[in-house]
Amino acid sequence: MTINRSKRAALKSIMLTACALPILTPNLFGQDKKTDMKGKKIVVIGAGISGLAAASSLQQRGANVIVLEANNYIGGRVRTDWSLGAPFEYGAGWIHGPSEDNPIKILGDRANSSYAITDDDSIEIMDISGNDMDEGLYDKIEDIWKEILYEIDEDTEGSYLDLINEYDADIWKNPNIRWIFSAFTEFDFGGSVREISPSLTQKMSGFPTADVVITSGYDKIIELLATGLQIRKNSIATEIDYDSSERVHVFTKNETFHCDYAICSVPLGVLKTNSVNFTPPLPKYFRDSIDKIGFGTVTKLALKFKKQFWDDDVQYYYTVAEETGRWPVWLNYKTFSDEKILLGLCMGDYARKADLMSEEELVEDALEMLKNVWEDDVGKIEKTLRTSWLTEPFSKGAYSFPRPDNSEEDFENLAEPLEDKLFFCGEHTTLEYLATTHGALLSGVRAAKEVIKVKRLNN
Repeated sequence: MTINRSKRAALKSIMLTACALPILTPNLFGQDKKTDMKGKKIVVIGAGISGLAAASSLQQRGANVIVLEANNYIGGRVRTDWSLGAPFEYGAGWIHGPSEDNPIKILGDRANSSYAITDDDSIEIMDISGNDMDEGLYDKIEDIWKEILYEIDEDTEGSYLDLINEYDADIWKNPNIRWIFSAFTEFDFGGSVREISPSLTQKMSGFPTADVVITSGYDKIIELLATGLQIRKNSIATEIDYDSSERVHVFTKNETFHCDYAICSVPLGVLKTNSVNFTPPLPKYFRDSIDKIGFGTVTKLALKFKKQFWDDDVQYYYTVAEETGRWPVWLNYKTFSDEKILLGLCMGDYARKADLMSEEELVEDALEMLKNVWEDDVGKIEKTLRTSWLTEPFSKGAYSFPRPDNSEEDFENLAEPLEDKLFFCGEHTTLEYLATTHGALLSGVRAAKEVIKVKRLNN
């Protein structure tokens, strides 16, 4: 069945409240004439969007900045692969709300990026038997989903699943209900419905206008942010010593860096593993917030086929399965490229399972879902690419989400500087723009501004 775009836009507005945000520092996107950080040495740990934004902002102010990146590539959870003939985004795949105020869209324009709107003009939903879902049935499912969401306010307790069970204790047995909450809720927030806090997701914000994919690749934005920076790849930070009254010491396996300030932009998943030692240890409130905030994953699998068996003009195929989060969403590359590619996604608890599958197991699992719809028309695969963020040693997951036992203060804690020498950024440090590239970028700019403020106060 096909869903009208205006209806889908209305549904999205329930999940995220659109708002305009003034750019915190226009100088990030131009030339800054100030040199008030001249003579100061700063080490940024992590060359993802937040770390690169912080480094770029400070270098423009005259600071001597070195970025240490554990991977052999820059970008962190933004990584583009062109081997399929079209961009496969391992991590971030959309600009969410590419309005004039969205800093990622501003950078994309500056990088001469090209875009394709994923405005959901054409969506087909297949039921658990692989047949087109009856429109009346979908309307009923959608109404239930909306009714449950409309019950959410800042005093709502528990998880989304608790809210669903409170609405109707038996309704979660329905695979169609499990599908809609996976495709629309688990995908948006990156965790399982049994773990996501409804009340805190209401405090998250977004930018207006329909989401876009960057057909020229997200990597162009990374390249632009990294321009002119000193970046050391394959440099794994093992310890950050901020105990000295004057200097910070950052240790890698092969080298030690001494600096005036350090900015830690490593993902929340890495902070959870304690693989970076802090001297002195992080305060208890800081450590508790790290432990409490959720960090989930979304599994992507791109299947490039030799022959096409689906329609050109259907943006998304939605498929209902017995298991929650099992391939509920398929993105059709033919709507923005010439390649015969279907991109399948797994969410929530199933994504944690899918991330740990072998490539052969993952492909077989995805094909079983496709054959449930297209049967023998599903032909030979030419090439595949997949993600497994849980197994990536320098991320340990895809993005953050708020849990029921979280408070807004947990996210504020993770953005708090320590001893006016150690600063933090990343998508996990901002509840308002959690789990987004624009949130990561704005957090890097915020950390840079905090460094500049401390330096001024100490002069």
